Amino acid sequence: MYKQTIKPLVITACLLSAGLAQAANMAFMMDQAMSRFNDEDAKLFNAASAKALAAKDGTPIRWSNPGSGAFGTLTPYPDPQKNPACREIHMENVAENVKSAGYYRFCKRSDGSWQPVMPSRK
Repeated sequence: MYKQTIKPLVITACLLSAGLAQAANMAFMMDQAMSRFNDEDAKLFNAASAKALAAKDGTPIRWSNPGSGAFGTLTPYPDPQKNPACREIHMENVAENVKSAGYYRFCKRSDGSWQPVMPSRK
């Protein structure tokens, strides 16, 4: 159970090049649908996350895994704090009948990678 819960967090942290130390800052995601992702769900979610961070504001990026039934939508928006190096992503995910949604803020680092920061308060 622990492996299933923490694995998507580590994958997401690595995808965004934030390193394992950032996984601790993402503990707020522990009770989210993504904590129930299997390996394929995480792979599809991570690919959608990368697309969303590069997409035009307001463009929904959808992903789904017919094998597990998990699915979601990630929609990018401008940073509410008006930092041009940051974006906000509205994430809606469903996995194992757990639905979750929220707004999450990411800022681009000097090396071009994206780092998750604390969620906004929408």
